[in-house]
Amino acid sequence: MEVRIMEELSNYINQDQDVVLVTVTNVQGSSPRGVGSMMIVDADGSLIEGTIGGGAVEEKAKKDGAECIKRGISKTVHYELNSSNNENALHMACGGSVDVFFKVFKNQDELVIVGAGHIGYKLSKIAQILGYRIIIIDERMEFANKERFPEADILKVGDIEEILENYPVCNRTNIVIITHGHKYDQIALEKVINSSARYIGMIGSKTKLSLVFKSMTEKGIAQDLLSKVHAPIGLDIGGETPEEIAVAIIAEIQAVKYNKLGGSL
Repeated sequence: MEVRIMEELSNYINQDQDVVLVTVTNVQGSSPRGVGSMMIVDADGSLIEGTIGGGAVEEKAKKDGAECIKRGISKTVHYELNSSNNENALHMACGGSVDVFFKVFKNQDELVIVGAGHIGYKLSKIAQILGYRIIIIDERMEFANKERFPEADILKVGDIEEILENYPVCNRTNIVIITHGHKYDQIALEKVINSSARYIGMIGSKTKLSLVFKSMTEKGIAQDLLSKVHAPIGLDIGGETPEEIAVAIIAEIQAVKYNKLGGSL
């Protein structure tokens, strides 16, 4: 059983699938299964392999596992297998309790910064703190280099259109378009507009953006695709320095990630 679980866990990790390994770490009194019992759960809360005993405890652990994946946290949860008023009581007849450890294996969110200027520089610093995999794309080697961006996981210098044409965008990819020219912004947006990126944002005034969208519409790009672009980019939190704009951008990316409006708590 344990070998199959480890093999399945390895397979899912290698396939870039988000999963959680659920392990019973402590048992008091009667419980469905003992210490060391394991199962793998996916992001939808579906059982992939293994079991920690079935019934209410397993169903609750599957839901909690999916929530851990969503939040990107590993933790231990204590379950009471009785009918007490405790919030973790599962109204089971066993009468014991179990501690379950949830170890999340979650692929990194990635931030593709198209444009290595002042805002891109500050944005990469903040993104590093938040744990993003950082990709910098620019045609200018004097801006896009390891000395300037030591935190970058990938630096791609060259033709922006060609680089984006071949970049493997996925649903964990966030793309920020902040190049040094109107022309390059539109080229970049046209290359990623049909992608599965979670977030696409482009900097610019409303006048500039109107011209870009008009040009793209005339090229046959559908309005529903254009409507998913966050432009002007960032949450409206004030400020106009590169640092302040970078904070507004990353705040909007976080809001999209967690399906929030970005308002005050």
